[in-house]
Amino acid sequence: MTLLPSRSTRRNLLLASAASLFPLAFQGSARANLTPMLNRSKRPPYVGTTFSQLQCSYMGLDVRKTFQEICKLGLDRIRLCAYWNEIQPQENQLNFSQLDWFLEQCHDRNIDVVLAVGMKVPRWPEFHFPQWVSDRYETGAGNQPLDQRSPAVAELALNFVNAVVNHCRYAPAIKYWQVENEPFTQLEIAGGRFLSPEFVSREVALVRSRLWGQQRIFLTNAIHLPSPKREEDEPAFLNSLVTGDAIGFNVYTKVPAGNSGAYLEPTPEFWQQLQQWQNRIQASNREAWIAEAQAEPWEPQKLVAMDQPHYPSATPNRMRSLVHTLATMNYNTVLLWGCEYWYWQRLNNRNLWWWTVQQILQSPKV
Repeated sequence: MTLLPSRSTRRNLLLASAASLFPLAFQGSARANLTPMLNRSKRPPYVGTTFSQLQCSYMGLDVRKTFQEICKLGLDRIRLCAYWNEIQPQENQLNFSQLDWFLEQCHDRNIDVVLAVGMKVPRWPEFHFPQWVSDRYETGAGNQPLDQRSPAVAELALNFVNAVVNHCRYAPAIKYWQVENEPFTQLEIAGGRFLSPEFVSREVALVRSRLWGQQRIFLTNAIHLPSPKREEDEPAFLNSLVTGDAIGFNVYTKVPAGNSGAYLEPTPEFWQQLQQWQNRIQASNREAWIAEAQAEPWEPQKLVAMDQPHYPSATPNRMRSLVHTLATMNYNTVLLWGCEYWYWQRLNNRNLWWWTVQQILQSPKV
């Protein structure tokens, strides 16, 4: 499976060294050795991760054992994925057993849950259609939003979201509902498929009508690499801002530039845009999150980079530095992307990733 085009444009959202803006985290030799930050790095009020049972299957990990160990780290929040193909493998069959178990584990450890629902939730291939849906309806790429090209799929997705919310909404661990994942951006990794603001608004209205207690709505966005494309990124941001209670961005610090052997890192303008959006979110009385902060390798031609112990695209020190930088930008929550990878490293007697996450969690909050 060739994933290079997808990986080189995945989410189009990255965060990297902008030495002129954030010298402590990224300037000069700090890129190579950030050990001095051990005694002065900060963390945001909430640090968490995204857990994907699908990623565990890609990596050959035991799902429940992996999740139990990750829950022991002391994370504040975990984003879980309600995969459509997993929960509704047949049209008239719903199976929530695994999701219920995840929610119980989080409740037992006082971990807040963000539950992502919809057609498109985290991890490749992004859109997780049951086979019976793909066999019956058009779910491929197109120049129009998928919900407009396949209205029957849109209605089925709404029914699925409704079923998940009705089943899970009283779970005490759930504090946020994420509706779709970067729904407004047309990305290669998503097979050129995207959703309309009108459809996502329908989903949000449905979920909001079922909210229990203090639960809130979370929406995510992408930013183009290496600099923002405001004509595309700004409308997506505004669509989320007027609809969600918490707004998240995905932040990657180093990704491959095609087959060139080089890596892409965002420009200072990227950081400036990220800070400006944080200010606007805060001024709108909403929560500013980082939905994915790179904490695993992203390498060319690899769905999961596992054949080497180390890769240039991600290191524990880069992860620590990134968390510190995002904390100083006053992002309320940072969800680290790659917990399955840390556990795999640990199983292979390489504990630095695991230890660094523990150190981040013990750092003083901004």
